[in-house]
Amino acid sequence: MPARKPETPLCDQFGFDVDWRRAQLALIGLQEESRDTVRQLHRCVLTDDASQRIVNGFYEQLLHDSRAKSLLESYDIDRLKLTQVAYLTDFGVDFRDAGYFETRARVGIAHARVGLPLALYLSAFGVMQTLILEMLTECVSDMAEHQLLSRLVLKLTTLDIAVATEVYHRSSVLELDRSVKHLRLEQSLLRTQLQQDALTGVSSRTSLLDALEAAISRSTKTGQPLCIIMADLDHFKAVNDRYGHMVGDKVLTEVGARIRAALREFDLVGRYGGEEFVIVLENTSRHTALQVAERIRQRIAGQPIKTGSHQLDITISQGLALRVEGDDSQSLLQRADDAMYKAKRAGRNCVAEAD
Repeated sequence: MPARKPETPLCDQFGFDVDWRRAQLALIGLQEESRDTVRQLHRCVLTDDASQRIVNGFYEQLLHDSRAKSLLESYDIDRLKLTQVAYLTDFGVDFRDAGYFETRARVGIAHARVGLPLALYLSAFGVMQTLILEMLTECVSDMAEHQLLSRLVLKLTTLDIAVATEVYHRSSVLELDRSVKHLRLEQSLLRTQLQQDALTGVSSRTSLLDALEAAISRSTKTGQPLCIIMADLDHFKAVNDRYGHMVGDKVLTEVGARIRAALREFDLVGRYGGEEFVIVLENTSRHTALQVAERIRQRIAGQPIKTGSHQLDITISQGLALRVEGDDSQSLLQRADDAMYKAKRAGRNCVAEAD
């Protein structure tokens, strides 16, 4: 049965594959060191007692720095010391394996998450390196052995710094990327809110007017017909006065939904203000626009609007205007509005055309 491949999620996440690890080791010059040399380092220098002394010295020196002291105030120093001793216990052991890179990557991502400044982070590595070398000088008197182990310590520390800072950097980039995506999502939601009327779900007045300007421009260039409908609920003030504004809001929401249901996929409806809606019908003849307006009228007047215990019979008056040469959005809306008041004077619940 084949040996189970060790799980290395951080190596996988940050792209520390076989080729990357080999290139990093080659750059540092760690290819020729044998496991025997690493064992010699641990046997002569990084003993349990010596590792504890190194770690105590590390935190004693670190706590002299105000930035480090401020960060460490919320942590259990004794627990951190145990973690640091474990770091020295594994120092250089199986440095060629993916698992070694994985443990060093965890160090980088942990420090990135607590917001440790990178300059302080690198300085801490330097402090640890110095303490190990001082312990080495104390423990090893043979010059050749001292040089051999010193080179190994420098190379292993360089490897740890390279891996940890690479993860630190990439974690910061990923966090920044998440922040940017969150900001874009918020912008998208804000844009949707600006484009959509909060109550009825149809286009907002601003979005409607922008779309109308664009539609007039296209109609002017292509010569395709453009019609708009100004629609106003009949006796809506009486609904608010009798039943209250909450019921009135529900009526407006339902009317907006019924208008959308009566339109074609490419038609646009927006809330112009209060109980007034404007429908923009591009590439639409007068005859077809009248049919759309009649369909809207029937959808709204055809059945009562239910709001709680109330069933309200609602009708709508509509004014239709076809764009003519020289029309801008203001003149086109004015003619549709005039036509809508013509429908009001004609008895409401009907469609009238602009002159």
